[in-house]
Amino acid sequence: WRDGMNFLHGTGHGIGAYLNVHEGPAGIGGGATDIGQVSEARRRMYLYPIEAGHYLSDEPGFYLEGKFGIRIEADLIVVEQPTHFAWGSRPYLGFRYCSPVPFCRALIEVELLEPRQREWVDAFHVRCRDEVNAELLRRAAAGGKDGVEEDLARSQAWLWRETQPL
Repeated sequence: WRDGMNFLHGTGHGIGAYLNVHEGPAGIGGGATDIGQVSEARRRMYLYPIEAGHYLSDEPGFYLEGKFGIRIEADLIVVEQPTHFAWGSRPYLGFRYCSPVPFCRALIEVELLEPRQREWVDAFHVRCRDEVNAELLRRAAAGGKDGVEEDLARSQAWLWRETQPL
């Protein structure tokens, strides 16, 4: 966005309304196609306002035609966000990742990130570590199988390693 690049694909869509792949009610981006060349159904989806409670996919990616492509996908819920700027009656919205899974460190070029981007990833990884560790401990406490302590130790070691600050 900051660099004025336009993906040749949408970067998100609704999830869960009809168990379809690309469904509304809202969509994010429409790629590089002129809106006049898009079907009426897609036009409604990409022009529909995003509201608190919507589940959306987040699919940033980069494709170099004829060479390669990469896309990292995640599922988000739209939530109201506090802000010290309050204009009008509409709430300020933000996103919360539905699945607390750490980003693959091998795919992150840390030196390309701005400080606030690194801070965001680090904060997200703290959330991942806290939520996943709580679930690991809950399941270990429930017991029920041999080797649960070994599984817990191995899982926690992976979690600690993958959620270290960048």
